[in-house]
Amino acid sequence: MLFAIVVAAGRGLRMGFKKQFFSLAGQPMWTRSVQAMLAGGAEQVVVVASAEDIDAMSDSLPMFRWADRCVLVVGGDTRHQSVVAGMRHIYETVTSLAVDSRDVLVGVHDAARPFVSAQDVSRTYACARAEGVAILGTGCKDTVKWCDGAYVDHTVPREQLFLAQTPQVIRGDILYPAYLADGSPQSPTDDSALMESLGYRVACVESTHYNGKVTTPADLDYARWLASKLWGK
Repeated sequence: MLFAIVVAAGRGLRMGFKKQFFSLAGQPMWTRSVQAMLAGGAEQVVVVASAEDIDAMSDSLPMFRWADRCVLVVGGDTRHQSVVAGMRHIYETVTSLAVDSRDVLVGVHDAARPFVSAQDVSRTYACARAEGVAILGTGCKDTVKWCDGAYVDHTVPREQLFLAQTPQVIRGDILYPAYLADGSPQSPTDDSALMESLGYRVACVESTHYNGKVTTPADLDYARWLASKLWGK
């Protein structure tokens, strides 16, 4: 079974508003990210949201034909706590269905990456099925400088640099010990970092399409323009 977690519990501190609700060609950004994961093979998407947004998001679900494949779960104070909430729901679902955990894949995806292609999502799922853990990303094309304060200290070779994106996919047999067991790490920078800290090898899948993250106000105009080209009338 293929699951996805879309993390949409952000508080909008950098933007000044909750970007997961930013309209892209007439739909909130979080719904675009859900659709991307479904198009890439996910059978059920767990959207993790803040408690104050659950009702509004639930009210909007019936307008989408995929509503019965989407579940809303209350997240935590941090991104990792929100992911854990989503993982707990999926673990309980899989356990109730008596599904072999090795046949389960969970892709964690940012609501702020609505443009990920179905092909790249599918390829990341396939890689994680074979390897256990896989992340989507891209090789570094720019020259990278290591700076000491306001000055360049040295140039970093870029050949082995990989810029992590999402989804980041974990096979089900790894899910419990990594996210739900007592003593699991509490504040990784992303899901790949959690896997690395636990000694798992993380496979890299090269992105073939634009998969930028809407992070700052400067990203909004491009996101709006690209959405109009992809999904506008």
